[in-house]
Amino acid sequence: MIRGQANPQAFFSWQKVTLKNGSKYDKIMLLKELLARTNIKFIPICYTKQGMNTFFYLEDQSAAKALKDLDKKIEMPDGYPLQIFTERSTPPNMPLTEELLDTIKTVMSDRYRAESKALNLKSFHTDEKFAGESFYAPLWRTNVMNKVMTVVVDNIPEVTAMDLSSNKLTNSSLEYFSSYKNKLSALKILYLENNKISDTRNLQKLKGISLNELKLTGNPLVGSLGTSYTEVIRKIFPSLKILDDKELPPIIGFDEDEAKTSSDCPSTVVKFVKNPAAEETVVNFLKVYFQIYDSDKRQDLLVAYHDAATFSMSAWGSREQLPVYIPDSRNLLKVDYEKKRHDLLKTGKLSVVAFLEKLPKTEHDMNTFTLDVPFSTESMMIFTVTGCFRERGTKQTGIRHFTRCFIVVPNGEGFNIINETLYVAQATDLSKRKAFVTETSQPSTSIPTVDESTKQSLAVSFSQKSGMNLQFSAQCLEQNNWDFDKAANAFSEAKAKGLIPPEAFN
Repeated sequence: MIRGQANPQAFFSWQKVTLKNGSKYDKIMLLKELLARTNIKFIPICYTKQGMNTFFYLEDQSAAKALKDLDKKIEMPDGYPLQIFTERSTPPNMPLTEELLDTIKTVMSDRYRAESKALNLKSFHTDEKFAGESFYAPLWRTNVMNKVMTVVVDNIPEVTAMDLSSNKLTNSSLEYFSSYKNKLSALKILYLENNKISDTRNLQKLKGISLNELKLTGNPLVGSLGTSYTEVIRKIFPSLKILDDKELPPIIGFDEDEAKTSSDCPSTVVKFVKNPAAEETVVNFLKVYFQIYDSDKRQDLLVAYHDAATFSMSAWGSREQLPVYIPDSRNLLKVDYEKKRHDLLKTGKLSVVAFLEKLPKTEHDMNTFTLDVPFSTESMMIFTVTGCFRERGTKQTGIRHFTRCFIVVPNGEGFNIINETLYVAQATDLSKRKAFVTETSQPSTSIPTVDESTKQSLAVSFSQKSGMNLQFSAQCLEQNNWDFDKAANAFSEAKAKGLIPPEAFN
Protein backbone atom coordinates (compact mmCIF):
# COMPACT_ATOMS: atom_id res chain seq x y z
CA MET A 1 0.00 0.00 0.00
CA ILE A 2 1.22 3.51 -0.76
CA ARG A 3 2.04 5.40 2.38
CA GLY A 4 -0.52 8.11 3.08
CA GLN A 5 -3.38 6.42 1.27
CA ALA A 6 -6.60 5.72 3.16
CA ASN A 7 -7.08 2.19 4.49
CA PRO A 8 -9.64 0.52 2.16
CA GLN A 9 -11.11 -1.47 5.06
CA ALA A 10 -11.70 1.73 7.03
CA PHE A 11 -13.08 3.45 3.93
CA PHE A 12 -15.78 0.77 3.59
CA SER A 13 -16.52 0.60 7.33
CA TRP A 14 -19.44 2.96 6.90
CA GLN A 15 -22.96 1.52 7.19
CA LYS A 16 -26.05 2.62 5.31
CA VAL A 17 -29.23 2.20 7.35
CA THR A 18 -32.49 2.02 5.37
CA LEU A 19 -35.88 2.42 7.04
CA LYS A 20 -38.61 0.87 4.92
CA ASN A 21 -41.58 3.25 4.44
CA GLY A 22 -39.71 5.71 6.69
CA SER A 23 -41.06 8.71 4.76
CA LYS A 24 -44.55 7.96 6.20
CA TYR A 25 -43.40 8.93 9.68
CA ASP A 26 -42.13 12.12 11.29
CA LYS A 27 -38.36 12.20 11.07
CA ILE A 28 -37.77 13.56 14.59
CA MET A 29 -40.15 11.05 16.17
CA LEU A 30 -38.57 8.21 14.23
CA LEU A 31 -34.98 9.08 15.16
CA LYS A 32 -35.87 9.66 18.83
CA GLU A 33 -37.52 6.25 18.96
CA LEU A 34 -34.44 4.58 17.47
CA LEU A 35 -32.13 6.38 19.91
CA ALA A 36 -34.33 5.43 22.85
CA ARG A 37 -34.44 1.74 21.88
CA THR A 38 -30.67 1.22 21.36
CA ASN A 39 -28.04 1.02 24.07
CA ILE A 40 -25.49 2.62 21.72
CA LYS A 41 -25.82 6.30 20.98
CA PHE A 42 -25.33 7.23 17.34
CA ILE A 43 -25.35 10.25 15.04
CA PRO A 44 -27.43 9.80 11.86
CA ILE A 45 -25.49 11.35 9.00
CA CYS A 46 -27.06 12.58 5.78
CA TYR A 47 -30.69 11.59 6.47
CA THR A 48 -32.37 11.34 3.06
CA LYS A 49 -35.70 10.35 1.55
CA GLN A 50 -35.78 7.92 -1.35
CA GLY A 51 -39.28 7.16 -2.53
CA MET A 52 -41.23 5.77 0.42
CA ASN A 53 -38.05 4.80 2.23
CA THR A 54 -35.56 6.89 4.17
CA PHE A 55 -31.92 6.18 4.88
CA PHE A 56 -28.94 7.58 6.72
CA TYR A 57 -25.29 6.68 7.28
CA LEU A 58 -23.33 5.62 10.35
CA GLU A 59 -19.59 5.51 10.97
CA ASP A 60 -20.07 3.20 13.96
CA GLN A 61 -20.50 -0.47 12.98
CA SER A 62 -21.61 -1.44 16.48
CA ALA A 63 -24.42 1.15 16.32
CA ALA A 64 -25.46 -0.23 12.93
CA LYS A 65 -25.63 -3.75 14.38
CA ALA A 66 -27.72 -2.49 17.30
CA LEU A 67 -30.17 -0.92 14.85
CA LYS A 68 -30.25 -4.08 12.75
CA ASP A 69 -31.26 -6.02 15.88
CA LEU A 70 -34.33 -3.75 16.14
CA ASP A 71 -35.63 -4.91 12.73
CA LYS A 72 -39.43 -5.49 13.01
CA LYS A 73 -39.33 -4.96 16.78
CA ILE A 74 -40.66 -1.38 16.83
CA GLU A 75 -44.38 -0.98 16.25
CA MET A 76 -45.22 2.23 14.42
CA PRO A 77 -48.33 4.38 15.05
CA ASP A 78 -50.08 2.76 12.07
CA GLY A 79 -49.56 -0.69 13.59
CA TYR A 80 -46.85 -1.88 11.18
CA PRO A 81 -43.46 -3.04 12.48
CA LEU A 82 -40.53 -0.87 11.33
CA GLN A 83 -38.26 -2.75 8.94
CA ILE A 84 -34.58 -1.82 9.24
CA PHE A 85 -31.91 -2.83 6.74
CA THR A 86 -28.18 -2.20 7.06
CA GLU A 87 -25.42 -2.63 4.50
CA ARG A 88 -21.75 -1.75 4.24
CA SER A 89 -21.15 1.46 2.29
CA THR A 90 -18.67 4.14 1.29
CA PRO A 91 -19.00 7.61 2.88
CA PRO A 92 -21.79 9.74 1.39
CA ASN A 93 -20.66 12.23 -1.23
CA MET A 94 -22.84 15.33 -1.03
CA PRO A 95 -22.46 18.47 -3.16
CA LEU A 96 -21.78 21.79 -1.45
CA THR A 97 -25.20 23.38 -1.85
CA GLU A 98 -26.04 26.85 -0.60
CA GLU A 99 -28.10 25.27 2.18
CA LEU A 100 -25.14 23.18 3.31
CA LEU A 101 -22.82 26.20 3.17
CA ASP A 102 -25.22 28.14 5.40
CA THR A 103 -25.26 25.26 7.87
CA ILE A 104 -21.46 25.04 7.84
CA LYS A 105 -21.24 28.75 8.69
CA THR A 106 -23.79 28.32 11.48
CA VAL A 107 -21.88 25.40 12.98
CA MET A 108 -18.60 27.32 12.79
CA SER A 109 -20.19 30.34 14.44
CA ASP A 110 -21.47 28.20 17.31
CA ARG A 111 -18.04 26.60 17.74
CA TYR A 112 -16.07 29.86 17.84
CA ARG A 113 -15.24 31.50 21.17
CA ALA A 114 -14.59 35.18 20.60
CA GLU A 115 -13.22 35.78 24.09
CA SER A 116 -10.38 33.28 23.59
CA LYS A 117 -10.28 33.53 19.77
CA ALA A 118 -10.53 29.74 19.59
CA LEU A 119 -12.28 27.70 16.89
CA ASN A 120 -13.28 24.12 17.71
CA LEU A 121 -13.62 22.02 14.54
CA LYS A 122 -13.14 18.65 16.25
CA SER A 123 -15.18 15.87 14.57
CA PHE A 124 -16.74 18.62 12.48
CA HIS A 125 -19.03 16.45 10.34
CA THR A 126 -20.64 14.86 13.42
CA ASP A 127 -21.98 18.14 14.79
CA GLU A 128 -25.57 17.87 16.00
CA LYS A 129 -26.71 20.52 13.55
CA PHE A 130 -25.80 18.12 10.71
CA ALA A 131 -27.52 15.18 12.40
CA GLY A 132 -30.79 14.13 10.79
CA GLU A 133 -30.23 16.47 7.84
CA SER A 134 -29.27 15.55 4.28
CA PHE A 135 -25.81 17.00 4.88
CA TYR A 136 -22.31 15.57 5.08
CA ALA A 137 -19.39 17.97 5.50
CA PRO A 138 -16.14 16.12 6.29
CA LEU A 139 -13.01 18.26 6.50
CA TRP A 140 -10.92 15.56 4.82
CA ARG A 141 -12.71 16.43 1.57
CA THR A 142 -10.90 19.20 -0.29
CA ASN A 143 -13.97 21.25 -1.17
CA VAL A 144 -15.16 21.32 2.45
CA MET A 145 -11.70 22.16 3.85
CA ASN A 146 -11.29 25.00 1.33
CA LYS A 147 -14.72 26.42 2.14
CA VAL A 148 -14.16 26.23 5.91
CA MET A 149 -10.73 27.86 5.65
CA THR A 150 -12.14 30.59 3.40
CA VAL A 151 -14.76 31.37 6.06
CA VAL A 152 -11.98 31.51 8.68
CA VAL A 153 -9.66 33.92 6.83
CA ASP A 154 -12.57 36.10 5.66
CA ASN A 155 -14.30 36.39 9.03
CA ILE A 156 -11.93 35.47 11.89
CA PRO A 157 -8.32 35.92 10.67
CA GLU A 158 -7.41 36.81 14.26
CA VAL A 159 -8.04 33.22 15.41
CA THR A 160 -5.28 32.07 17.80
CA ALA A 161 -6.33 28.45 18.41
CA MET A 162 -7.81 25.78 16.13
CA ASP A 163 -8.82 22.21 16.94
CA LEU A 164 -8.89 19.96 13.84
CA SER A 165 -8.78 16.69 15.76
CA SER A 166 -10.69 13.53 14.75
CA ASN A 167 -11.48 14.63 11.20
CA LYS A 168 -9.65 11.82 9.33
CA LEU A 169 -7.30 14.39 7.83
CA THR A 170 -4.63 12.94 5.54
CA ASN A 171 -1.30 14.25 4.27
CA SER A 172 -3.03 15.94 1.33
CA SER A 173 -5.53 17.60 3.70
CA LEU A 174 -2.62 19.49 5.25
CA GLU A 175 -1.53 20.68 1.81
CA TYR A 176 -4.80 22.55 1.33
CA PHE A 177 -4.78 23.82 4.91
CA SER A 178 -1.22 25.13 4.46
CA SER A 179 -2.24 27.26 1.48
CA TYR A 180 -3.94 29.60 3.99
CA LYS A 181 -1.06 29.78 6.48
CA ASN A 182 0.03 33.30 5.46
CA LYS A 183 -3.41 34.59 6.42
CA LEU A 184 -3.31 32.96 9.88
CA SER A 185 -0.49 35.02 11.39
CA ALA A 186 -2.11 35.02 14.85
CA LEU A 187 -2.43 31.21 15.08
CA LYS A 188 -0.49 29.89 18.09
CA ILE A 189 -2.30 26.68 19.07
CA LEU A 190 -3.14 23.84 16.65
CA TYR A 191 -4.64 20.44 17.52
CA LEU A 192 -4.36 17.72 14.87
CA GLU A 193 -4.65 14.60 17.02
CA ASN A 194 -6.44 11.40 15.96
CA ASN A 195 -6.14 11.96 12.22
CA LYS A 196 -4.38 9.99 9.44
CA ILE A 197 -1.22 12.08 8.94
CA SER A 198 1.51 9.56 8.14
CA ASP A 199 4.60 11.68 7.39
CA THR A 200 6.01 15.19 7.73
CA ARG A 201 6.21 16.21 4.07
CA ASN A 202 3.02 18.27 4.07
CA LEU A 203 3.48 19.17 7.73
CA GLN A 204 6.63 20.94 6.49
CA LYS A 205 4.38 23.23 4.46
CA LEU A 206 3.06 24.68 7.71
CA LYS A 207 6.57 25.88 8.49
CA GLY A 208 6.49 29.58 9.20
CA ILE A 209 3.48 29.47 11.53
CA SER A 210 4.78 30.50 14.96
CA LEU A 211 3.03 27.78 16.94
CA ASN A 212 3.40 27.63 20.72
CA GLU A 213 1.36 24.44 21.16
CA LEU A 214 0.73 21.46 18.88
CA LYS A 215 -1.03 18.11 19.28
CA LEU A 216 -0.33 15.19 16.94
CA THR A 217 -1.08 12.12 19.07
CA GLY A 218 -3.13 9.45 17.32
CA ASN A 219 -1.47 10.02 13.92
CA PRO A 220 0.66 7.33 12.21
CA LEU A 221 3.66 9.68 11.91
CA VAL A 222 4.15 9.68 15.70
CA GLY A 223 5.00 5.98 15.66
CA SER A 224 6.92 6.05 12.38
CA LEU A 225 9.27 8.80 13.62
CA GLY A 226 10.00 6.93 16.86
CA THR A 227 12.56 8.52 19.16
CA SER A 228 13.27 11.31 16.65
CA TYR A 229 9.64 12.51 16.77
CA THR A 230 10.12 15.52 19.07
CA GLU A 231 13.33 16.63 17.36
CA VAL A 232 11.78 16.47 13.87
CA ILE A 233 8.67 18.41 14.90
CA ARG A 234 10.73 21.10 16.65
CA LYS A 235 12.75 21.66 13.49
CA ILE A 236 9.51 22.43 11.65
CA PHE A 237 8.13 24.60 14.49
CA PRO A 238 11.14 26.04 16.39
CA SER A 239 8.91 28.30 18.51
CA LEU A 240 7.02 25.29 19.92
CA LYS A 241 6.72 25.19 23.74
CA ILE A 242 4.16 22.39 24.23
CA LEU A 243 3.91 19.21 22.14
CA ASP A 244 1.16 16.66 22.84
CA ASP A 245 0.38 18.27 26.22
CA LYS A 246 4.04 18.00 27.29
CA GLU A 247 6.10 21.08 27.96
CA LEU A 248 9.29 21.07 25.91
CA PRO A 249 12.65 21.92 27.46
CA PRO A 250 14.37 25.04 26.08
CA ILE A 251 16.67 24.51 23.12
CA ILE A 252 20.28 24.45 24.29
CA GLY A 253 22.62 26.44 22.05
CA PHE A 254 25.73 28.57 22.09
CA ASP A 255 25.99 32.34 22.07
CA GLU A 256 27.77 32.47 18.76
CA ASP A 257 25.00 30.45 17.13
CA GLU A 258 22.57 33.32 17.61
CA ALA A 259 24.72 35.61 15.49
CA LYS A 260 24.78 33.22 12.58
CA THR A 261 22.78 34.04 9.49
CA SER A 262 22.15 32.34 6.20
CA SER A 263 25.41 33.84 4.96
CA ASP A 264 27.24 31.42 7.28
CA CYS A 265 25.89 28.44 5.32
CA PRO A 266 28.10 26.81 2.69
CA SER A 267 27.69 28.32 -0.75
CA THR A 268 25.54 26.46 -3.23
CA VAL A 269 27.39 24.05 -5.51
CA VAL A 270 25.82 24.53 -8.94
CA LYS A 271 27.69 21.66 -10.56
CA PHE A 272 28.83 18.26 -9.35
CA VAL A 273 30.54 15.99 -11.89
CA LYS A 274 32.21 12.85 -10.58
CA ASN A 275 34.02 12.14 -13.87
CA PRO A 276 35.48 15.37 -15.34
CA ALA A 277 35.83 13.70 -18.75
CA ALA A 278 32.03 13.56 -19.02
CA GLU A 279 31.46 17.23 -18.20
CA GLU A 280 32.03 18.79 -21.62
CA THR A 281 29.88 16.16 -23.37
CA VAL A 282 26.98 16.65 -20.96
CA VAL A 283 27.16 20.45 -20.96
CA ASN A 284 27.16 20.63 -24.76
CA PHE A 285 24.33 18.11 -24.94
CA LEU A 286 22.21 20.21 -22.58
CA LYS A 287 22.87 23.40 -24.60
CA VAL A 288 21.66 21.71 -27.76
CA TYR A 289 18.79 19.90 -26.06
CA PHE A 290 17.29 22.98 -24.40
CA GLN A 291 17.78 25.13 -27.49
CA ILE A 292 15.65 22.66 -29.45
CA TYR A 293 13.21 22.18 -26.54
CA ASP A 294 12.65 25.95 -26.30
CA SER A 295 12.11 26.22 -30.06
CA ASP A 296 8.79 25.69 -31.84
CA LYS A 297 9.92 22.35 -33.32
CA ARG A 298 10.42 19.86 -30.52
CA GLN A 299 10.04 17.01 -33.01
CA ASP A 300 13.72 17.59 -33.77
CA LEU A 301 14.40 15.95 -30.40
CA LEU A 302 13.54 12.56 -31.90
CA VAL A 303 17.22 11.98 -32.68
CA ALA A 304 18.06 12.45 -28.99
CA TYR A 305 15.89 9.57 -27.74
CA HIS A 306 16.42 5.83 -27.94
CA ASP A 307 13.82 3.77 -29.80
CA ALA A 308 12.88 2.09 -26.50
CA ALA A 309 13.00 5.30 -24.40
CA THR A 310 10.68 5.71 -21.41
CA PHE A 311 9.54 9.04 -19.95
CA SER A 312 7.38 10.16 -17.07
CA MET A 313 6.43 13.54 -15.65
CA SER A 314 5.31 14.43 -12.13
CA ALA A 315 4.11 17.78 -10.86
CA TRP A 316 3.55 19.19 -7.40
CA GLY A 317 1.04 21.96 -6.76
CA SER A 318 -2.61 22.79 -7.33
CA ARG A 319 -4.48 22.66 -10.63
CA GLU A 320 -4.79 26.43 -10.49
CA GLN A 321 -1.01 26.80 -10.26
CA LEU A 322 -0.09 24.10 -12.80
CA PRO A 323 -3.19 23.58 -14.96
CA VAL A 324 -1.32 21.89 -17.84
CA TYR A 325 0.96 19.64 -15.80
CA ILE A 326 -1.24 18.26 -12.99
CA PRO A 327 -3.65 16.23 -15.22
CA ASP A 328 -0.71 14.31 -16.77
CA SER A 329 1.31 14.06 -13.55
CA ARG A 330 2.49 10.54 -12.69
CA ASN A 331 3.08 11.39 -9.04
CA LEU A 332 2.85 7.90 -7.51
CA LEU A 333 1.64 9.33 -4.20
CA LYS A 334 -1.40 10.68 -6.04
CA VAL A 335 -1.99 8.17 -8.87
CA ASP A 336 -3.06 4.91 -7.23
CA TYR A 337 -4.74 3.24 -10.22
CA GLU A 338 -2.47 0.76 -11.98
CA LYS A 339 -3.95 1.44 -15.44
CA LYS A 340 -3.52 5.21 -15.12
CA ARG A 341 0.07 4.73 -13.96
CA HIS A 342 0.68 2.63 -17.05
CA ASP A 343 -0.99 5.15 -19.38
CA LEU A 344 1.04 8.06 -17.98
CA LEU A 345 4.33 6.25 -18.63
CA LYS A 346 5.41 7.17 -22.17
CA THR A 347 7.27 4.39 -24.01
CA GLY A 348 9.11 4.72 -27.33
CA LYS A 349 10.68 7.89 -28.71
CA LEU A 350 7.65 8.77 -30.83
CA SER A 351 5.38 8.66 -27.78
CA VAL A 352 7.89 10.63 -25.70
CA VAL A 353 8.42 13.44 -28.19
CA ALA A 354 4.69 13.60 -28.99
CA PHE A 355 4.07 14.20 -25.28
CA LEU A 356 6.79 16.87 -25.11
CA GLU A 357 5.22 18.58 -28.14
CA LYS A 358 1.94 18.77 -26.22
CA LEU A 359 3.48 20.67 -23.29
CA PRO A 360 3.52 24.51 -23.38
CA LYS A 361 6.28 26.26 -25.31
CA THR A 362 8.97 27.33 -22.89
CA GLU A 363 11.93 29.59 -22.22
CA HIS A 364 14.62 28.30 -19.84
CA ASP A 365 17.10 30.47 -17.97
CA MET A 366 20.40 28.58 -18.14
CA ASN A 367 21.89 30.95 -15.58
CA THR A 368 19.74 29.16 -12.97
CA PHE A 369 20.81 25.64 -13.97
CA THR A 370 22.50 23.22 -11.60
CA LEU A 371 24.06 19.99 -12.87
CA ASP A 372 24.86 16.66 -11.22
CA VAL A 373 26.64 13.85 -13.07
CA PRO A 374 27.01 11.23 -10.31
CA PHE A 375 27.57 8.21 -12.58
CA SER A 376 29.25 7.77 -15.95
CA THR A 377 30.76 4.72 -17.65
CA GLU A 378 31.30 3.68 -21.26
CA SER A 379 27.93 1.88 -21.26
CA MET A 380 25.73 4.31 -19.30
CA MET A 381 25.62 7.84 -17.91
CA ILE A 382 23.18 9.46 -15.48
CA PHE A 383 22.88 13.21 -15.01
CA THR A 384 20.34 15.57 -13.46
CA VAL A 385 19.73 19.22 -14.31
CA THR A 386 17.53 21.66 -12.36
CA GLY A 387 16.58 25.26 -13.00
CA CYS A 388 13.83 27.73 -13.84
CA PHE A 389 11.66 28.27 -16.90
CA ARG A 390 8.58 30.18 -17.96
CA GLU A 391 5.88 29.45 -20.51
CA ARG A 392 5.50 31.17 -23.86
CA GLY A 393 2.18 31.86 -25.55
CA THR A 394 -0.02 31.13 -22.51
CA LYS A 395 -1.74 33.16 -19.84
CA GLN A 396 0.52 31.58 -17.22
CA THR A 397 3.15 34.20 -16.38
CA GLY A 398 4.69 32.56 -13.30
CA ILE A 399 8.18 31.10 -13.14
CA ARG A 400 8.40 27.34 -12.77
CA HIS A 401 11.04 25.08 -11.26
CA PHE A 402 12.05 21.89 -13.05
CA THR A 403 14.20 18.83 -12.44
CA ARG A 404 15.11 16.52 -15.31
CA CYS A 405 16.99 13.27 -14.77
CA PHE A 406 18.47 11.67 -17.91
CA ILE A 407 19.84 8.17 -18.31
CA VAL A 408 21.75 7.86 -21.59
CA VAL A 409 23.39 4.96 -23.40
CA PRO A 410 25.84 4.90 -26.35
CA ASN A 411 24.50 4.88 -29.90
CA GLY A 412 27.04 4.95 -32.73
CA GLU A 413 29.29 7.97 -32.30
CA GLY A 414 26.92 9.69 -29.86
CA PHE A 415 24.40 8.63 -27.25
CA ASN A 416 20.62 8.42 -26.78
CA ILE A 417 18.30 9.07 -23.85
CA ILE A 418 16.96 5.71 -22.67
CA ASN A 419 15.05 7.06 -19.67
CA GLU A 420 13.96 10.51 -18.52
CA THR A 421 11.93 11.82 -15.58
CA LEU A 422 10.64 15.40 -15.48
CA TYR A 423 9.48 17.11 -12.29
CA VAL A 424 7.66 20.48 -12.39
CA ALA A 425 6.66 22.77 -9.53
CA GLN A 426 6.22 26.45 -8.72
CA ALA A 427 9.56 28.20 -8.22
CA THR A 428 10.42 29.43 -4.73
CA ASP A 429 10.46 33.16 -4.03
CA LEU A 430 14.27 33.12 -3.97
CA SER A 431 14.46 31.32 -7.34
CA LYS A 432 11.98 33.77 -8.86
CA ARG A 433 14.17 36.71 -7.84
CA LYS A 434 17.22 35.15 -9.48
CA ALA A 435 15.59 34.00 -12.73
CA PHE A 436 15.45 36.06 -15.95
CA VAL A 437 17.16 39.10 -14.41
CA THR A 438 19.52 39.82 -17.33
CA GLU A 439 19.40 39.71 -21.08
CA THR A 440 21.97 36.93 -21.00
CA SER A 441 19.32 34.64 -19.57
CA GLN A 442 17.56 34.60 -22.94
CA PRO A 443 18.15 31.46 -25.00
CA SER A 444 21.18 31.81 -27.24
CA THR A 445 20.61 32.01 -30.98
CA SER A 446 23.74 29.96 -31.68
CA ILE A 447 25.33 26.87 -30.18
CA PRO A 448 28.67 27.77 -28.59
CA THR A 449 31.55 25.29 -28.39
CA VAL A 450 29.87 22.30 -30.01
CA ASP A 451 32.04 19.20 -29.56
CA GLU A 452 32.69 16.62 -32.28
CA SER A 453 30.30 14.06 -30.83
CA THR A 454 27.45 16.59 -30.82
CA LYS A 455 28.32 17.75 -34.35
CA GLN A 456 28.07 14.18 -35.61
CA SER A 457 24.71 13.70 -33.90
CA LEU A 458 23.39 16.94 -35.41
CA ALA A 459 24.70 15.94 -38.86
CA VAL A 460 22.95 12.54 -38.66
CA SER A 461 19.69 14.21 -37.59
CA PHE A 462 19.98 16.86 -40.32
CA SER A 463 20.70 14.18 -42.92
CA GLN A 464 17.58 12.27 -41.91
CA LYS A 465 15.46 15.42 -42.17
CA SER A 466 16.90 16.87 -45.37
CA GLY A 467 17.77 13.73 -47.32
CA MET A 468 21.30 15.03 -47.97
CA ASN A 469 24.32 12.88 -47.20
CA LEU A 470 26.39 13.42 -44.05
CA GLN A 471 29.09 15.48 -45.79
CA PHE A 472 26.71 18.10 -47.17
CA SER A 473 24.57 18.03 -43.97
CA ALA A 474 27.64 18.81 -41.85
CA GLN A 475 28.70 21.54 -44.29
CA CYS A 476 25.26 23.18 -44.12
CA LEU A 477 25.28 23.08 -40.31
CA GLU A 478 28.82 24.46 -40.10
CA GLN A 479 27.94 27.40 -42.36
CA ASN A 480 25.12 28.24 -39.93
CA ASN A 481 27.17 27.94 -36.71
CA TRP A 482 25.64 24.52 -35.98
CA ASP A 483 22.24 26.12 -35.42
CA PHE A 484 19.81 23.37 -36.49
CA ASP A 485 16.81 25.65 -37.17
CA LYS A 486 18.89 28.22 -39.02
CA ALA A 487 20.50 25.49 -41.15
CA ALA A 488 17.07 24.00 -41.93
CA ASN A 489 15.78 27.38 -43.16
CA ALA A 490 18.88 27.88 -45.29
CA PHE A 491 18.47 24.39 -46.79
CA SER A 492 14.80 25.02 -47.65
CA GLU A 493 15.61 28.31 -49.38
CA ALA A 494 18.54 26.83 -51.33
CA LYS A 495 16.50 23.80 -52.40
CA ALA A 496 13.61 26.01 -53.57
CA LYS A 497 16.06 27.97 -55.75
CA GLY A 498 17.69 24.81 -57.13
CA LEU A 499 21.08 25.70 -55.65
CA ILE A 500 21.83 22.29 -54.08
CA PRO A 501 23.96 20.01 -56.36
CA PRO A 502 22.62 16.49 -57.12
CA GLU A 503 25.63 14.82 -55.48
CA ALA A 504 24.44 16.18 -52.11
CA PHE A 505 21.70 13.55 -52.19
CA ASN A 506 23.97 10.61 -53.15
